[in-house]
Amino acid sequence: METPEKTRVAVVFGGGSTEHAVSSVGAADLLDALDTDEFEIVPIGVTQEGRWVLSEAARAEQPSTDLVPAGAAVTVVDAGVGVARLGGIDVVFPVLQGVFGDEGTIQGLLEMADLPYVGSGVLAASVAMDHDFSRKLVVAAGLPVAPYVVLRGDADVAAADRDRLGLPVVVRPARGAGGVTEVTDWARLPDAVAAARAVDAKVVVAAAPAGRRVTVGVLDTGATDRPEASVPGEVGDGRTTAPADLDRAVGRRVRDLAVEAFVTLDCAGLAVVECTVTPDGQVYFDRIDTMPGFDPGAPFPVVWQASGVAYQTLISRLVKAAVRRGTGLH
Repeated sequence: METPEKTRVAVVFGGGSTEHAVSSVGAADLLDALDTDEFEIVPIGVTQEGRWVLSEAARAEQPSTDLVPAGAAVTVVDAGVGVARLGGIDVVFPVLQGVFGDEGTIQGLLEMADLPYVGSGVLAASVAMDHDFSRKLVVAAGLPVAPYVVLRGDADVAAADRDRLGLPVVVRPARGAGGVTEVTDWARLPDAVAAARAVDAKVVVAAAPAGRRVTVGVLDTGATDRPEASVPGEVGDGRTTAPADLDRAVGRRVRDLAVEAFVTLDCAGLAVVECTVTPDGQVYFDRIDTMPGFDPGAPFPVVWQASGVAYQTLISRLVKAAVRRGTGLH
């Protein structure tokens, strides 16, 4: 009997954003989790300068911070050439994060190359990265969002908006990582806005109602009519615990909101939705991440582990779903 041909999976990691190291660490765990009996693995690192490190080895021990897998034969090429060299790949798992990563850039490149990939398409990835447009669409769908204002150019928060938002507020760049500040005194707003503008010219200033930070993983493998929501987890002190200790009705509202946000933004594959749950049980949408971190302690694996889906099973489901879905061109 012939041995079934393995699915050839390219794991693309690193990238030019400030989240380069986070992407590389997550890729190391993901490469460990992919079942080599089922998948042939091709690790591909992207340097901060945009060069692609293509490994001919079927599997690397672990991607290092300089993107050269230990003991692997590698070729370094420019991005366009890198995509052209991906002949024979069945599916791409792009764990790039931040600018030039999960905001639609790599997705567009893979669509042009007609390569199936894990995760959301160009539009959903791009909109999800933008805290302005994602909130606009979520509000249009009737989902609860705390009041916010968008600053462009040299604009400041008007007096009427300060009254509407109240304190505290969270000041953040509309796109990109870093530059996020909680402001409890309006006198500190200019410094917070300047920190955000150092990352992105567009800044979002949002009311920060008192409450708990809750996160839900959404999984869309095509096995059900609607995406599945994990049990909620709670984020605090840099770690996620799951399941979160929530009233049953509140937990249901959190999960429903996560799925509705996922569907509203036309996401695919996976996402993490973060919410604020107030002491009186109100739930507010905060943000959605269409390519969350994949180290085992990151929110997405943690909440699905608590939901009964093991890390390796989770990765396998995502890869198989992406192969079945193909690209947006079909």
